[in-house]
Amino acid sequence: MDLTAESAGAPARRGLSALLRTPIDAPLGTAIAGLGLAWLSLLLCGPVPKDGPVFPHVFEYLFFRNEPSAAWLAIAILASGLLLSRSSRLPERPFVARLSADPRLFIASATAVLALAALLVYRAHPLSMDEYAPLFQARVFARGRLDAQVPQVMLPRLLPPIRWFIEFGPGGAMLSGYSPGFALLLAPFAWLGCPWLLNPLLGGATLALTWRLSRQLWPGTSAPGWALLFTAASPAFSVNAISYYTMGAHLAASLAFAILLLEGRFFLAGLVGSVAISLNNPFPHTLFALPWLAAVAWRPGRIRNLSRMAAGYLPGLLLVAGWIWHRGQVTRPAQVSRGILSGLSSLRQDAFALPGWDLLLARIMNLAELASWAAPLLLPLAVLGAVRCWRIPGVKLLVASALVTLAGYTFVTFDQAHGWGFRYFHSAWSVLPLCAAGAVEGAQAAPALRRLAAWTALCSLLLCTPLRFGQVRTFIDRHLAQIPPAGEGREIVFIDVAKGAYTVDLVQNDPFLENDRWLLISFGEREDREFMVAFFPRSRRTLSGTFGSVWKVE
Repeated sequence: MDLTAESAGAPARRGLSALLRTPIDAPLGTAIAGLGLAWLSLLLCGPVPKDGPVFPHVFEYLFFRNEPSAAWLAIAILASGLLLSRSSRLPERPFVARLSADPRLFIASATAVLALAALLVYRAHPLSMDEYAPLFQARVFARGRLDAQVPQVMLPRLLPPIRWFIEFGPGGAMLSGYSPGFALLLAPFAWLGCPWLLNPLLGGATLALTWRLSRQLWPGTSAPGWALLFTAASPAFSVNAISYYTMGAHLAASLAFAILLLEGRFFLAGLVGSVAISLNNPFPHTLFALPWLAAVAWRPGRIRNLSRMAAGYLPGLLLVAGWIWHRGQVTRPAQVSRGILSGLSSLRQDAFALPGWDLLLARIMNLAELASWAAPLLLPLAVLGAVRCWRIPGVKLLVASALVTLAGYTFVTFDQAHGWGFRYFHSAWSVLPLCAAGAVEGAQAAPALRRLAAWTALCSLLLCTPLRFGQVRTFIDRHLAQIPPAGEGREIVFIDVAKGAYTVDLVQNDPFLENDRWLLISFGEREDREFMVAFFPRSRRTLSGTFGSVWKVE
């Protein structure tokens, strides 16, 4: 069965295509759209607080801190690109054709750079609790356990007040509040001592999958090279690929899911979906998959194909259900029978609501980030390519996945807080470079437009990505500088989580407290001293400050 074959007599969408044929296909019109998106970021920016982010406004802080410089750089790239696009001396064709024919060296090099950046830029450190929770669970799995175990008296000192990241039981057990799929992927790397390596490898896999999917959509063209270049040149891809967020895994899973369905391999597509729904929560994959599931249900052979997909999804569903049951056993033994239903009800009440003005403003800022964290011309080119290539098999389903993802997160009450680019959209992000590749490779694309696209992509790779790497590194360094660096021997650091910027995110420890340095929540100088006298009588305070205090354990 051809999943995306056009039905007979389908009406041609000539009106919108004719409207967009000129002048937006010209470099000037496309660049104007890119400039408008850059100005949107500038218009939305406010003053940057000098004392750093204050809970719960880190999303606005990061936007105000990072976007102005990125917007001005994008404006400069687009302005210079307009001038250069008139010259035929920019040899974009040979480079893109080489990427299309054999991308292996490029992908291997990009993966190596991402791995290095995970160490040097991201400091191999899970910045937020969203990143720390799966790493915590991965370290538990690497020990062959389902949950960590510490003395019960330590729980108030270890766990932040926000309980949905790390949950605990009455006996001192601790486990992640998220689904365990991403932690299972991380576990071998945690066992080897290099958990920072997983996302760069997933980044390399994403590049390979992008190349393969674009070959399916535009066979015999240079579109795979364009899609690869647009992806690698976009900071949203590279920064998420050096972080500990699950978004890189969602992105790779979405691409693999689409490829397998286009090839008619329904059971394998279900298996990929099985992994995706268990990564951290099932919402990102559900939104991406809905149009594809609807297409399968609409075509002949629907019962057989949906049954194959359901069989593939079954392991992930069992894993998620089993994890919810186990988490209920650990945290609420007396209510485990109601754990799944009560958990779903609580999630619906806490995470979803009709959007108010604050949420709509946050989503407008997210759309500005979607443009500013991509190569400067990517979003206008993606819109153009979506319209131009609407009748190509698979494109309309990819576009539908992107639109459903955008619409679905309009009703999510969180503004994403920490994160790089519009991370809630990241599971569908590859739709942008894929559609943009169709725009510049199509028969209606002018050579000047291709030259402008190549210039902006290369400038983004060489200028925008280093700018974002610098922004990320300085933010993480400032965050880590809120506590003293580790000393020699065994020590305990009490952190006053009421002071500083998101200092609660610094309370990260080995799940079984087998590390030499413990980072604990401070209850005040007197109670901290009493704690040390009671449990570590041969200890002495070596440092104190606004952050809390450091104690040396003999």
